[in-house]
Amino acid sequence: MTPKLRPVRVLWLACATILVIVASAGIIRAQEELYLPLVARPQPSPTSTTPPPTATHTPTPVAPTATATATSPATATATRTPGGAGSSVRFYGNGRDAIDRITIRIDAPVRPADIGATDFTIEFWLKAETGANTGSVTCSQNDGWITGNIIFDRDIYNAGDYGDFGIALNGGMVAFGLSVGGDGTTLCGSRTVADNQWHHVAVTRRTNGGMTIFVDGQPDGNMPGAAGDASYRNGRNTGYMWDPYIVLGAEKHDAGSAYPSFSGWLDELRISNTVRYTAAFTPPTSAFPSDGNTMALFHFDEGTGTRAADVAGAAGGPSDGELRVGGSPTGPTWSAESPF
Repeated sequence: MTPKLRPVRVLWLACATILVIVASAGIIRAQEELYLPLVARPQPSPTSTTPPPTATHTPTPVAPTATATATSPATATATRTPGGAGSSVRFYGNGRDAIDRITIRIDAPVRPADIGATDFTIEFWLKAETGANTGSVTCSQNDGWITGNIIFDRDIYNAGDYGDFGIALNGGMVAFGLSVGGDGTTLCGSRTVADNQWHHVAVTRRTNGGMTIFVDGQPDGNMPGAAGDASYRNGRNTGYMWDPYIVLGAEKHDAGSAYPSFSGWLDELRISNTVRYTAAFTPPTSAFPSDGNTMALFHFDEGTGTRAADVAGAAGGPSDGELRVGGSPTGPTWSAESPF
């Protein structure tokens, strides 16, 4: 026979039970507050810590498109609301740990921004402050561009690819390097673009090896380089996660301080599978249009979010970019600065 509990004992037991429940809830909540920030906080993407790459490349021909006549450099600066037509993207040169850069996937799946199997042109508008980019390039050397302040990086680690290439600032001047296999060189321009003004920059490359730099529509150097296919090999086997990407504003592999990032503004990036300029020309005064030779086109007018839209409309696209934000100051950021 079970003895009956007295009313006082019943009341005491009920109170004790409530206290236990409240205490347990507090402990669980405290554990959640400790745990949830850990899973919610964005983690940096893994990066390679091995030494820098060795270049390999080979180009392929495409009919050149002759163009205009010489004009004076464009230095106008306009400001608009970020996200409106004419805005840009701003990098701060923080580019380590996969931050302060834009990444554009070109393989797995294959995307049209993977140029280099034919002649090509890469062009954009750039603004860089005086003294903010002090990297130094080794001119006329294979992979010599990689130690400049990197603007456009389509480098790879180790062998097993057709080729690689990139664009950097060399003491404030434009440098363009390209390799095919173990053969390659770096072309150095002589016109200063790191002067707090907007400049139109274009580099062209023929599959016979010919390389040219144009600044504000004026030739800024040319030389013979490595011939052949310099594209990224489709389905290439690599242990380095950033190999199948174009990276804007930073050295893609985070190989160290010897490979500095770009500090400044970038606007209107167009990647084409043909040589668009063969002589002095008039730089555009509005956003680039897309045509049948445009493999990727970025207006950088989004103004919000972390997607940089490729609006080229090329078959197999788009080759959208992703802003990987971080550092102090935090970059890249959408900017109201504009060359038009």
